[in-house]
Amino acid sequence: MHQAANSLTLNYFPKYSCGMSWKKRLKETFEAKGWTIAELARRSSVSYDSVTKYLSGKVDKPRGQTLSLLAHALEVDDLWLETGIDRNAPSRMVPLKGYVGAGQYVEAVESDQDDEVEAPADARPGTVAAEVRGPSMLPMFQEGWVIYWSRHLPAKEMINKLAVVQLANGQILVKTVKKGTTEGYFTLTSTNALDMEDQLVEWAAPIDWIKPR
Repeated sequence: MHQAANSLTLNYFPKYSCGMSWKKRLKETFEAKGWTIAELARRSSVSYDSVTKYLSGKVDKPRGQTLSLLAHALEVDDLWLETGIDRNAPSRMVPLKGYVGAGQYVEAVESDQDDEVEAPADARPGTVAAEVRGPSMLPMFQEGWVIYWSRHLPAKEMINKLAVVQLANGQILVKTVKKGTTEGYFTLTSTNALDMEDQLVEWAAPIDWIKPR
């Protein structure tokens, strides 16, 4: 499971990932041990000051072998500490809500089907997915990529952000949300379709993860 990998897509999606950050995993694992900072520094051979900075979140992901040293000292897998991926966990599946095609709308899966796709690591409860079909989502998404979302937020919280949105008529789309000309209404934009002006939006979901094929 990977985030969108090419440089153009990363410009659109610089922060999409699921679950807690590595810093939170580090802190929770450290607290569960009941150690002092000095003890973790001693066991990992990482300086006291560096451990303090990592635990407080003041410094981003450590360089070199530091993360592996911390993981070994805490008796956890270094891949899990860095990414949240559990090498030994069984694959988890989430419902495939539908297919994103022309116009960036989600075409629902037929009701007699029970399609599922593999979930991202650390997927939140309630996560669902949609698969991209056709070229209409270029350059943001390529055909076969899978988009995951889990939280329904008020549209006003997603202004100027790309989101999965549901309209008052039940239609689900992938659009950038912008303020409408009237309070409570929103204009929905995308690269390869005309703007949809002054729409009633029931909810807007941040995109949690993108899986390239």
